[in-house]
Amino acid sequence: MVNRTASAHKGIPTTENPRERPQVNTRTTGKGSGHPPKKLSPLDEWKAGREKAIGNPDWYIYDNTIRKLVSEINRHLSTSKNIEKYKPLDWKLIKAMIWTETGAAVTAWKTRPIQIGNTGDEGIKEVVIPARPRKYNI
Repeated sequence: MVNRTASAHKGIPTTENPRERPQVNTRTTGKGSGHPPKKLSPLDEWKAGREKAIGNPDWYIYDNTIRKLVSEINRHLSTSKNIEKYKPLDWKLIKAMIWTETGAAVTAWKTRPIQIGNTGDEGIKEVVIPARPRKYNI
């Protein structure tokens, strides 16, 4: 009995033998390609983080709190004498701002949303200490 290989078979060039070709696609980069991962720009890194977080159940844990707070803000601002034709805030926009500040799919979303409690981050003091001098007149 004659043992034949694909490359020895008539009609299949030796360059087309799949067993002899490397399995790595040399045109790609990243894990398993034999090439170092491509360095992402800060914007692409941010986008990749958002894509990773899609479908994450943690995304919804603050929805009720955000809705309640935004509703309270809307009620207060809509009755203000200093604001004409007030357009209500969309709670999803506020949620997106919070999520952007915290980061997508990171553990801080559960423990320190808006990075409250980070060492050196004094943003919360602007909100909770009324007697503190302010940069802006709110």
